[in-house]
Amino acid sequence: MFKFANPNILFLLLFIPVAIIGFIILQHRKRKQLNQSIDLHLQKEVLPLLSFGKQRLKFILLCFAYTFVVLAAANPQVASSIDRKERKGCDVVICLDVSNSMLAQDLTPNRLERAKLAISQLISQMQDDRIGIVLFAGSSYTFLPLTSDYATAKMFTDVIDTKLIDYQGTDIQQALQTAGNSFGETSKKKERTRAIVLISDGEDNQPQAEDVAKQLAKEGITINCIGIGSAQGTTIPMKDKNGNEELKRDNEGNIVITKLNENALKEIAAKGSGAYVHAGNESLGLNAIMKSINKMDKTEYTAMAYRDFNTVFYLFALAALVFLLIDFIIFNAKNRIINRKLFFGKE
Repeated sequence: MFKFANPNILFLLLFIPVAIIGFIILQHRKRKQLNQSIDLHLQKEVLPLLSFGKQRLKFILLCFAYTFVVLAAANPQVASSIDRKERKGCDVVICLDVSNSMLAQDLTPNRLERAKLAISQLISQMQDDRIGIVLFAGSSYTFLPLTSDYATAKMFTDVIDTKLIDYQGTDIQQALQTAGNSFGETSKKKERTRAIVLISDGEDNQPQAEDVAKQLAKEGITINCIGIGSAQGTTIPMKDKNGNEELKRDNEGNIVITKLNENALKEIAAKGSGAYVHAGNESLGLNAIMKSINKMDKTEYTAMAYRDFNTVFYLFALAALVFLLIDFIIFNAKNRIINRKLFFGKE
């Protein structure tokens, strides 16, 4: 298994597309100024060594070098051994709402961060259970497949953000279907204890979600719901293009108020043969849900966990050095001896 010890550093890679756009604009301006100053037919005579191609190549090399430096700084690691054990536990899939309404601050610091903290605490309490995470808003996908590698599960939880799904909304129906599929196929003779924990404000929910919950319950999957938010409703803080905070507005310019749809979540939990809990600042309700799940019969399974990770940052640092050396020996201007004969041929 491959992972980064410091994944937060990878955000520095976002500077690359910005640099590319800036470089293209700068090159365009240089060409425009040159064409305005010197006739196109005379440019080869006046500036015989000028090469925009060399400049582009050197920029590309620097981008590669920068990329590998950032990857090295993130400390990439590779697992050197796999631990296999026979365990007895449950399969639990956390189905987490990441729509923009989860940025509301009726829980501290906001709904989403409070949910992430609770999930992380829940993972710390697990022993022989497997956990998976499905993220949803207007669409859904399996963010973390079922695993008993709790360190990896916590790492995935830390990076959850509303930006991970572009299509906004709260399609619980599709989310439950995705969560159900994430368990995989199970033999009837050795059916594992499976449970879904849905964490959402329940807004924009479609009635079909109750039908999906009922069908999953028939397949032996229990659905528990945690309602997050307040029935009175609150505003949703957002950030504009300049990073300034503002309140979310609808297409008509009205401030959006997000409210907890508690009745919908209660109905889903009832159809899914599970329990409903209203989240608060002191407790999100995951512990109460897990106590209910732990009372269910548990089945044996073979767990596989990666351990003894070896750092391989030096490979990425070496790659960055190679690109920097190539960039160093290539001149910005044309060079008849080195660049032509060794690298490029005639230009």
